[in-house]
Amino acid sequence: MGVISTNEWMRKDFNRPIQMMERLESTFNDTLDAEMIYHHLLKHGMYSPNQKTKLTWEDLQENDVWEKTQSLFTAYKKLWGGPDVPIYIFPLMSTGIWNKKVEMKSGLAFKDKLFLFYGKGIVEKEIEALLIHEYHHVCRLHHLKKDQKEFTLLDTMIMEGLAERTVGKYLGTKYLANWTKLYQEDKLREYWRKHLKEKHTIKRTDPLHDVLLLGTKGYPYMLGYCSGYYLVKNFEKLSVKRSFIIQSEEFLSK
Repeated sequence: MGVISTNEWMRKDFNRPIQMMERLESTFNDTLDAEMIYHHLLKHGMYSPNQKTKLTWEDLQENDVWEKTQSLFTAYKKLWGGPDVPIYIFPLMSTGIWNKKVEMKSGLAFKDKLFLFYGKGIVEKEIEALLIHEYHHVCRLHHLKKDQKEFTLLDTMIMEGLAERTVGKYLGTKYLANWTKLYQEDKLREYWRKHLKEKHTIKRTDPLHDVLLLGTKGYPYMLGYCSGYYLVKNFEKLSVKRSFIIQSEEFLSK
């Protein structure tokens, strides 16, 4: 499988993304229709058709991102002994004129597939950082014998932390996500006691899960992500392959 030629899909249907998503209905076991799939992907960085995202798409073609991603995927799949999954690449959503927080990339991982969203001008190391992070999720989901609906907030936090720790292992701190550097450790310890200690067992289906993970509604920004990275960052002697199978609760016992 590996990288799917979504480039060819967009040649035909760039301005009709919902029709394009009909090709994906079978990968969701027909539980979601094309419109539902598109709206789900939109929340995670998928483009809306406009002049700006059309320019991004043209830039990605000139930059050979499909070939570069396939080459990286082949290497990491072999290195980690990971599963062979389809990878769907699309342009990243465009940011509004007042939005100063310019992100170059986003992604969405499932146990059996991967979506990568690239911004205009993305460099190869950023592509690699995103692939490492998202493919780490795929590998962990593949190894953990746990339905995603049963995931707790702690499970999600640890998954994000481990994926980003792995980016640091291969590419160094320069390519870590900005959210890894938001807070000092003493502040994160305080946030854990105040906001997460009593709530880390809530299920993914609980509306509070995403609120705490992303730090919305008055909670510290990216609270769950930052705390997850803090919990795993200094964990001793953790190989990448062990990071696919280690239980989330082990990070609370240190």
